[in-house]
Amino acid sequence: MTDTATQLLPAHAYFDAGWYEREQPELFGRTWRYAGTTDDLKTPGSYRSVQAGRHPLVVVRGKDGELRAFHNVCRHRGTAVLSGSGVVDKQIVCPYHNWTYGLDGCLLAVTQRNEVDRHLDRSKLGLHPASVAVWRGLVFVHPEPEPQPLTDWLGDLPDRMAPYDPEQLAEVVPPQVHHIKANWKVFIENALDNYHLGYVHKNTLIGYDHKRQEQYACGDRHWFFYEPPLEPGQVTPVEAAAGLEPIAAEPRWYGSAFGFFFPNLFVLSSAVSWSSIEVIPTGPETTTFEMRMRFLPGQSSKLAVAGAKAAVSTVARRVLDKERTYDLIEEDVFCCEAVQVGIRSPRFSVGPIAYRYERGIQAFQRNVLDYVPLETGR
Repeated sequence: MTDTATQLLPAHAYFDAGWYEREQPELFGRTWRYAGTTDDLKTPGSYRSVQAGRHPLVVVRGKDGELRAFHNVCRHRGTAVLSGSGVVDKQIVCPYHNWTYGLDGCLLAVTQRNEVDRHLDRSKLGLHPASVAVWRGLVFVHPEPEPQPLTDWLGDLPDRMAPYDPEQLAEVVPPQVHHIKANWKVFIENALDNYHLGYVHKNTLIGYDHKRQEQYACGDRHWFFYEPPLEPGQVTPVEAAAGLEPIAAEPRWYGSAFGFFFPNLFVLSSAVSWSSIEVIPTGPETTTFEMRMRFLPGQSSKLAVAGAKAAVSTVARRVLDKERTYDLIEEDVFCCEAVQVGIRSPRFSVGPIAYRYERGIQAFQRNVLDYVPLETGR
């Protein structure tokens, strides 16, 4: 099966400031946004602030143990009431004029109330509500108070993924944060491009059978990828050498897999690891992505770190070649930044694709266009 429309997005979608500005409200402001894991928000008062397009949001664990999401905008002057992540005591205090909110978002107190309005109705000035939902330990937020339910949004993607729960695994390796000189969509498309695995990653992804890979569209927006080990039902030789124990007892979950949660989250699994990669646009031609890895509990930090560096899966692995250390992530970053250079060329075009290995790119581009349609005249 082939598709003549190999490239659906115009070149300027990858570097034009106007297109980037449109994506913020039209795409990222209208979709579910990853906000961390439930063990990032264990105790009452714990919070994480996130950006959903142009919407600054914050998710907070309440006194009753429930997670709630709000627009991170004080009702007095619009100040962000919380920044980064952390834990507040029993209430949220705006750092500007000390307006005070409960963990449920209700306005509790206004400093010098008589100066502001002694008849002020606090019940009408709580933090604007957003939405929060959890799937298998992953927390998602949405700017709207009543969006499409997360379970409907995910479609059948959860049914295809390995049954790993990040809360049951140990995050003993610090998050890896990378800043790259490429548009966020270039990074996504590279991850969905499984044609390059046996070439760019010929030394770092040994142990997997690239020709037997499987890919599936899931629901309306998402994607699933899997490729088995060369030895069916066995961990790869490098995974075995790392000494990390398999997470799942069933060999059916061995291999390399990822679920792509449109628009910008990957959840990866191998026999021995679970990882998340959140892709964050920072400009028309810059992207930050954060990778978090988890392993089966009970293994020493030293062993886990060694495994993170050596495991041949979709986590970082280093091999020595001619006194140069190569890394799976570095290989992908190199490709993304090289594509970004080419996209700006007046001669840029995309030729025939390897449909079996690259059709996920087309699905992704169609989804982007559903939210950010082409402008007439361009």
